Formats: sequence, structure tokens, C-alpha cells
Amino acid sequence: MSAPETHPLAAVAPSAPIGRVAIIGTGMIGTSFAAALRSRSLATSVVGYAPGDDAHLARTHGLLDEAAASIAEACAGAELIVLANPVPAMPEVFAQVASAASEQALITDCASTKSSVIAAARGALGAAFERYVPGHPIAGSERSGPGAARADLFANRLWLLCPVDEAQRRLALRLAGLLAALGARVQTMDAEVHDALFAEFSHWPHALVFALCAGIASGEHAELAAEFSGAGLRDTTRIGASSAQLWADIVLDNREAVLECAARFEVSLQRVVGAIAAADRDRLVEVFEQGARWRRQVD
Repeated sequence: MSAPETHPLAAVAPSAPIGRVAIIGTGMIGTSFAAALRSRSLATSVVGYAPGDDAHLARTHGLLDEAAASIAEACAGAELIVLANPVPAMPEVFAQVASAASEQALITDCASTKSSVIAAARGALGAAFERYVPGHPIAGSERSGPGAARADLFANRLWLLCPVDEAQRRLALRLAGLLAALGARVQTMDAEVHDALFAEFSHWPHALVFALCAGIASGEHAELAAEFSGAGLRDTTRIGASSAQLWADIVLDNREAVLECAARFEVSLQRVVGAIAAADRDRLVEVFEQGARWRRQVD
């Protein structure tokens, strides 16, 4: 794949708090967004909604001004509506937001895949699609839920916006000002390029690490491995403690791109296995060094 075309946005910090912000989905990402807004006084009020107790828990911890009883209640009077829901929930959430949002509300999302989410928004939002800006904050951890929220989660982290038309591009500039005020570095990217790229270095690696952990867990030394493993295994498998449900949804939503990555991995794995089986040190070093040269670029 050639280098993706990205465009940093010349963000202008908002001159005044944005007003009421509704966050639909109060897990780690949604609640961190709420905490970041409140810690910097960038919104006059922040209301959250989620099925279950997450929004009430976030309110109890002082991360929200209000926990709403429904999407409609959260969206009432909101100037900005942020969707931080699992990908499979997006079509229904968009449909409810479409009927509840004011005609001036700006809508964005935090989903890890973009093409299917944009398609769901286009189908559900109707005229409000012009007020929607697809987004993806490149921030997170293996922890989940409002208890993992951090007000500084987005500081100096990339936040991608994927506008699909001129109306969305104009709104992306407005949204970028608020995101930059949170400390994020905002860029735009084509949605299809986004999904192919994140399959490569996020979605497939998560699947791979889950498989590695499952392989260790099924072995006869699983308990001892957990007890005696050092920093190497902890670093390699950190993301393997992430939400299995969340990542299953992400991987399946982007499955074609993920499977392309898996096919390339299988070729590399067979080179390693073949070299080990043949006790071919030179060939093993060659494969290892190819991987090491790429990894050294990351830091």
C-alpha cells in the first residue's frame, strides 16, 4: 500500500464553550471525552447515555454533569453529539439520534472502522448526514468502561476525521478546533484507506495477540507462564487483555481487509516455521531481521 493521503487541519480553538454535549456510549473512550471537556471547561454541560449503569457510574465519579435515561433525553438541546458505541450498535443509534437531534447539532463518532459506520449514518440520518463528521480517536488501552477514563487520554494523540463531502469537510474544521483544544492532533483521511490501514496495524494485530494468548492458555504450562513471564511477554500481549466482545465486532466489521493481513502473516509464519524445522539459522535470521528493521521504525 502506498502512503495514505492525510491532511492536518488548521484548527482554531473555540472562543467559548460549545454548550451542551451529548455522549452516547459511556465506556472508556466516551467518558474520557467527557472528562477532557470538563477538565478544560470546553462545554457548558456534558450529558451521557448508555444502556446499563455506565452513565450513572460516570456521573457518580464526577465525569458527567448528567446521566440521561435515553438517547432522546441526552440529545435534547445538544450542540454536539458524540457516538462512542460498539460498531454493531451504530445503525440503531444513528436512527435514534436522527429523530432526537436538533437541526443545528453537530454529530460525530469514535468508531474504529469507518466505511460501514458511514454507510449506516447515510442510511439513518437523512438530512442530518450533512451535519455528521466521521471520526476515530487513536487512543485507548486494554482497559474498558468508565473506570478506565482519563481526562488526558487524547493529549498529543492523533484524531482522524473522514469527511465524505464538502459539507462534512466544513464541519470537520469546526470540530477540529474543539479536538485540538483537548490536545489532539487532528488529520483527515479517506474512509476506505482508513479501514485498510487499521486492519494492518490494529485490527489484525489484536486478533493475532488474542490467538497467541489463547495458545498459551491452552498449553500445559499456562499457569506457570502467567506467574513467571517477564516484560517481553507482557509487552507483546498487553492488548490481549482488551475487550473480546469489542474486538470481535471490529475485526468482523473489517473482515476483508483483516483477512488480507492474515494471509500475509501466514506467509511470514510459514517461513519461520520452515526455517525452525530445517534448523536453518541463516533463513531464520533473515526473517527475524526483516521484522526487526520494520519495528525499529516505530520508535
